[in-house]
Amino acid sequence: MQKFIVPSIYCPFPSAISPYADILHNHTLDWVQHFDLVKDKKAFEHLRASRFGWLAARAYPDASLDRLKIVADWNTWLFVLDDQCDEWGIGKHPEQLAVLHFRCLEVLSGSMPIDDDVALVHAIYDIRVRLQPLMPLSWLTRFVQSAAEYFESTLWEAKNRAQGIWPESKTYIQMRPYTGGLYTDIDLVELTEGIALPLFVRKNVVIQQLTEITNNVVCWSNDIISLQKEFEHHDMHNLVLILHHRQQISLQAAINRVVKLIERQVRRFIVLESSLPSFGAENDEDIMKFIAVMRAWMRGNLDWSLESGRYRPIEEIETSQAIQPITNWAAISPA
Repeated sequence: MQKFIVPSIYCPFPSAISPYADILHNHTLDWVQHFDLVKDKKAFEHLRASRFGWLAARAYPDASLDRLKIVADWNTWLFVLDDQCDEWGIGKHPEQLAVLHFRCLEVLSGSMPIDDDVALVHAIYDIRVRLQPLMPLSWLTRFVQSAAEYFESTLWEAKNRAQGIWPESKTYIQMRPYTGGLYTDIDLVELTEGIALPLFVRKNVVIQQLTEITNNVVCWSNDIISLQKEFEHHDMHNLVLILHHRQQISLQAAINRVVKLIERQVRRFIVLESSLPSFGAENDEDIMKFIAVMRAWMRGNLDWSLESGRYRPIEEIETSQAIQPITNWAAISPA
């Protein structure tokens, strides 16, 4: 694989982190051990190095500890599922993956787990039980729907892998917000911030565009951050690799193109944010909290990738600047 350089990713929002970051980190490790979500020491140490609690701390820096614990556990659950799909091989077996997803969705929707259920099912039930007294049924229904769309999108990925299909870039961009699971995290903003956005606010075109942009920025940034990991696993679900493959351009040109796409999205977010209409004093205050978390997600995801051991350079990929370009993210300022 050719040498490449990762340019700085434009993200002018300030860094922030919850004072509970270390507590969250230790909590998620205990939670994973309690439900026996990883089966060997090496996998657990990789989980420890990934510091998923720190991702929640950066994405929701103002949230209370009790609610942050739920968010951190949910995101850890998603990452563990992703890793176990690789380890079990079911990420390339749609039928097996569909069975697992169906059972997880049943339990997240309120069904009781049974002794024969795998650890992931028992863990997702724990999340459901902790969410239920905090959020209304209408919100829980939305959250389950977002999770269902995530499951469906990862099944689409599994079918592509099984058949050796490289998605078209347009289709991939359309599906990427769902495969990243970030819509569930955007739903969780109402939990962490103690707000309840009414339907007419959630469905406002500008709010929906801001949400879509946030999703794109986080997911496309992850495609750059995880490029080496996807290459190692021969996975075609990465925007850089898809542009490289489909458009027959160099890997460096594909990276540069995705970096430019991210910059355009961030700049569009800033313009749209300034054009938001008023929805009334009470709603406007909640909307500001909502948007603040979306900014925190875009920046926090980059900051966390610096701190996390989840994405490590792979020796098969020669890089002229393996780590140094990423450190530039912490020093980015508006152009």
